[in-house]
Amino acid sequence: MKQSKRRQLLLGVPTLAGLPLITSLAAFANTTPKKQVIRVMLPANPYFELIKQFLIKLSANAGISLEIDTLPYLEMRNTQLIELQKKQGKYDLIFILTSWKAEYVALNLLSNLDAAQKNGSLKIDAISDFIPAYLTVAGKVGGERGYLDGPQANLYALPLGTDTSILGYRSDIFQKHNWKAPLNYDELLALLPLIRLHEPGLIPLASRGARGHQITHAWLLHFNAYGGEVFDKNWQVKVNSSAGVKAIEVLKAIHLNTAGGILKNTFPDVGNAFISGNAAMYLDSSFIFNIVNDTVKSVVQDKVAYALHPKGTIYSSETGGFAVAVPKNAPSLKRSLELLSVLTSRAQEKAFARIGGIPVRSSTLHDPELQKIFPEYAILAKQLDYANPNWRPVIPEWPIINEDILGNLLHDAVAGKITATQALEQAQEKIRLVMQASARYKKRV
Repeated sequence: MKQSKRRQLLLGVPTLAGLPLITSLAAFANTTPKKQVIRVMLPANPYFELIKQFLIKLSANAGISLEIDTLPYLEMRNTQLIELQKKQGKYDLIFILTSWKAEYVALNLLSNLDAAQKNGSLKIDAISDFIPAYLTVAGKVGGERGYLDGPQANLYALPLGTDTSILGYRSDIFQKHNWKAPLNYDELLALLPLIRLHEPGLIPLASRGARGHQITHAWLLHFNAYGGEVFDKNWQVKVNSSAGVKAIEVLKAIHLNTAGGILKNTFPDVGNAFISGNAAMYLDSSFIFNIVNDTVKSVVQDKVAYALHPKGTIYSSETGGFAVAVPKNAPSLKRSLELLSVLTSRAQEKAFARIGGIPVRSSTLHDPELQKIFPEYAILAKQLDYANPNWRPVIPEWPIINEDILGNLLHDAVAGKITATQALEQAQEKIRLVMQASARYKKRV
């Protein structure tokens, strides 16, 4: 989109200060006793500043007392596990990483939203309008594999701040050299040395790589595209595979073509590199839309185009990010469920979208007015056809596998301390022992 046209469209988008309260939020405010305090835990993430400001506006207009705790997202889990196991907690709503949902449900910490709908205490606006992959990864527990949809699945959280992966690239740089957006991994890998040669001041592809969950996330992005799964349906470990090796090789190629490497990079580092104009490509969370469009921090707002996550042996993209849930020990379940209902309504989502929120509903994604303002919705809609709710196993054992096992061995392999095969052989056995200890196997395997 031409710079002047895009900015003209954005001039018509309401600011946080000027945006009126959605009717359902205003109604909630009017029926909430002024003496009651609403308490919400949010991740300290730029995207969630939108939600924070809406809640502050609600509080100010209705005279409701509001307390918002914002924590770095990796610190939230420990705090939540302590708070949610008390007899009565203090939070009305919490945001969780989608990878925590099964663990929290196993500990009986979250309210069952299906049960709340059946007894009439929760009304979810047009639940079928949520993007199916997002609804599954955000809140379904008890179905296939324990964390996917299915006849026995129940809903424990709703999508909000949920994402998939997408390829972003500098359209101005690609046009300059007559390069095309890569359709597959062969084309992606071929571009890395070309960019390094012809644009030596740029990072070819900004990638995570820091030890722990960051490098595991980066590896999974490629592993899934090559058809990899961490487990088969019988919980047999499958990381030591051709897909696993290929994903490490991709990370090593990115690392070797990046000045200074990738082994200290976190997700904020990756996003900042791209929006500051220091990277030619980006392959990670669709949250990039929000930060590229930041008129204050981004210098590439009108210099970025998007394409599908490239094909390995299959098209596949991640599902993850955040979800919003009601603690089972919330001070007032009735109030919490009412707030959840209005915060996730269609009207509320479109209000968020107009100021940069990423859609989790189909009606928002396909809204003609919003598509004019945010043309990237078109590629996001196509990418969601390949969004994989089984991108990673959302099980209570995953934090150990993710951080301690894969997060260390993958880092060592990309650093060249051990081979890809050695890393995956060790990971395979360590993960098998974790699963055996957790009684996933009915008999020793």
